[in-house]
Amino acid sequence: MKTDPITWERLRAIFGYPKPVFDVTERQFDYFDAELHQLARTAYDKIDFGDLWYYHHDLAYVDLQPDLFAYLFPACLMDWHRTLLDNEACSHGDSEFHYGVVHGNVLEKMLSPKQREQVESAFRDSMLYRLNRERGFVSDGKQPTAYASMARLSSLGLVSHAVPSIFQSWWELESPGHAVAALQYCSALMYFDGENPLFDVWIEGRNVGCVLLWENDSHFLDRGWSEANVGFLRRFITLERVTQVIRNAADKLCDEPEGALARRVVADLGDRRELLHHRVAELPELLASANPERWTVS
Repeated sequence: MKTDPITWERLRAIFGYPKPVFDVTERQFDYFDAELHQLARTAYDKIDFGDLWYYHHDLAYVDLQPDLFAYLFPACLMDWHRTLLDNEACSHGDSEFHYGVVHGNVLEKMLSPKQREQVESAFRDSMLYRLNRERGFVSDGKQPTAYASMARLSSLGLVSHAVPSIFQSWWELESPGHAVAALQYCSALMYFDGENPLFDVWIEGRNVGCVLLWENDSHFLDRGWSEANVGFLRRFITLERVTQVIRNAADKLCDEPEGALARRVVADLGDRRELLHHRVAELPELLASANPERWTVS
């Protein structure tokens, strides 16, 4: 997946290539009606994503105008993709995409079954494309890219049905980038704080290498993963599969710049089996929790 799979053409096609909306009856949640009207008239490729602040709030709190939703939601999806690639949260000020979608029950209320399937496919392809770009392991704290992609994956577990297809495709390790990302994810299960060779980063005397797989980049403080996604993870992430993925990823990277560190993780497997077994069992429960804290063994 070398070419960016998320384009304006693809996202707008989901909604029938909607045109700007000049008759806006929706009342903006914070009374910024003039700003919402201006946003609705702006050409889709000229939209300032920062102006989605107005619409993220509407997603969460107001009755949505269907033609306005069809026009602006592709911009929300493009912003989701852009922020994922740029290692940013999908938020603007105090508004946030995932919160708006869930609080307003948007995917269920506003999308047909076919549109829902197309949006979920876009989430999946965007995440796989992002993970494919994961090269090199964090070593100096300047570009902690894996932190952002893991947080977004966790946010996706709150709102989307795409999580199973993401993991199933990702862990096939079709590219070196997917192998690097899989090692990063699995390594967060098998090391204590300060021991992970892939994330043991120090900045200004503070260790920032502790990756918590349940942390997300949404504005939710009281919501865990959906029951369906948690159930999938319980079945999918087993001690045997994680061990095999680590070995397969190291094989995939044997002639790549990341090869030496990948082999080190494989070499550590024997001493980490008990901890890995415990955390594989605990991870789904932490993701299901509304207020997860830390591993019980850390």
